[in-house]
Amino acid sequence: MPASTWIILLAILCTGLAATALWQWRAIARLRRRLLDLTGKIAAVKRDHPALAVLARSPKDEETQLLIRHRYDLVSELLAAVVSGDTERSNAVLDSVEELVSDPAAFMRQLRLLYCALQPMMATRLQECGLTDREFEICCLYALGLNGKAIQQYTRNGRHFQHVGEIRKKLGLGEHDKNIDGYIRDLLR
Repeated sequence: MPASTWIILLAILCTGLAATALWQWRAIARLRRRLLDLTGKIAAVKRDHPALAVLARSPKDEETQLLIRHRYDLVSELLAAVVSGDTERSNAVLDSVEELVSDPAAFMRQLRLLYCALQPMMATRLQECGLTDREFEICCLYALGLNGKAIQQYTRNGRHFQHVGEIRKKLGLGEHDKNIDGYIRDLLR
């Protein structure tokens, strides 16, 4: 074979390798962006991970037990996917998380059950104030780390801030007292 043919074949091979490397680099970059979007949520769950392991073995009602086990398994799978760098596994976990939050009413109800089990002092305080289940669930979203605007968007509730005003009254928070998210986070301590 003449040298020019070898040069052409080598150029084609190099171009193919470069294209493959670029495609893989873009796929990894997309995955990293997706994982960074969930960094805050992952950090919050990591903090609770040891507690979830203990609670998963403790006696609870069956529904709460299943929720705790599911969240524990989800966190464990996510940590394993991130540590291993397995993009397919990471995508599967992220899809599970997206499915988990896709139904706001069900997700908020589950949060209420979990916070009652995981944070009994906070739950007792909120129940003593006479909050409805829906108001309690809004407080759980604040405890999760969301702000008012994010909660309004997630719940698609145009009256969210009026509801927060009602919650503040029930909690005994005045107009100049701390924000409800700070108050809820203090209850978690």
